[in-house]
Amino acid sequence: MPSRIQHQALLAPRRKPSLAAATPEHGDILDIGGSCLRGVYVDKLKDTLAAITESRDTPTLPDELLYDDKGLLIWNQIISIPQFYQTHDEIALFNLNSAEIIRHVPENVTMIDLGSGDTNKVDHLLAEFESMRVPATYLALDISKTSLDQSIASLVANHSGPDTVVKCGGLWGTFENALEHIGKIKSPRMFLSLGSVLCNDPWPTALGHLRNWAATLRPEDRLLIGMDGHLVADHRDKIWDAYHSCDDLFRAFFVNGLRNANKLLGYKLFDEQDWDFMAELEEEPTTRHRFFLRAKKDIPMGNGNAISKGQEIDWFDSHKYGEQDVRLMCCKAGLTVIKSWAAPGSDFRQYLVRPRAKLDEFEDHDSGISGVN
Repeated sequence: MPSRIQHQALLAPRRKPSLAAATPEHGDILDIGGSCLRGVYVDKLKDTLAAITESRDTPTLPDELLYDDKGLLIWNQIISIPQFYQTHDEIALFNLNSAEIIRHVPENVTMIDLGSGDTNKVDHLLAEFESMRVPATYLALDISKTSLDQSIASLVANHSGPDTVVKCGGLWGTFENALEHIGKIKSPRMFLSLGSVLCNDPWPTALGHLRNWAATLRPEDRLLIGMDGHLVADHRDKIWDAYHSCDDLFRAFFVNGLRNANKLLGYKLFDEQDWDFMAELEEEPTTRHRFFLRAKKDIPMGNGNAISKGQEIDWFDSHKYGEQDVRLMCCKAGLTVIKSWAAPGSDFRQYLVRPRAKLDEFEDHDSGISGVN
């Protein structure tokens, strides 16, 4: 599922964030750049429109448009339906394997949850830290201040007893803000990429993201990657049902995003009636579920430009990678998979990863994806 890390805060006032502290106090949220994002998403949206004007490859609307307060409520309904297996599979994995994960990480680890969103599933992991009496700090990284306020309040309610060993806080900002900030955290760190966040891109882009994070890891650091490995060849119906058992919710989700786009632009360019809401499953070069819009008519953009009838705009795509490809991606990013776990009866997996040591055996398996480097 697409990353939410750069959504919301669209109308937040511009002010310099306070970056003095490395981690927030228990229950607090540290501004690492979230309050300085005014205008960023306007630029991203305008780049999408420029891609249409310049006839570039299929343009893509920013996913960030989808996740205002209203969009977050709709999204939480979507991920809770029975057919949306990623949420339920990841909870099952934490219930089964949290103790083993904890045995592989140093005591007093600081967890940074990349694009945390709804923290209900990760609390199954935090509960095991409490049960095993292993001190740890959990930091939810998100760009939605509203989401962080709600999530951290909920977590603090579960981790504020006299015997609690888990501290919880939030980091308000983007992936880029986090990459600049995490060097201040001196404790061992474990980065959480849950719900197919970090690798949810075409292969070269996903590999690039993974390399960026790998470059920040110290020898004692760990990365826990959740990745959907269901592929079209074997699971077409299961994948399709995950995204189309609640079409009314998805439509409301996208319509709300179009309204946010219009607010940013300052005029009504995107009218629901002018667009067909489409979807398809691709098998090559990798499995991808694709939502996209198709213009029903020519739509004036101003300045003599127009969105032509039939123009497609991608939005909210979801890439799937099987175990072999995730292991290859990690290898090429300079990482070693310590252990992987599959959810019961599922091809959704979690991978516990560390930086590759000099003595690690280098294995570079052949890939079915062309152009991998």
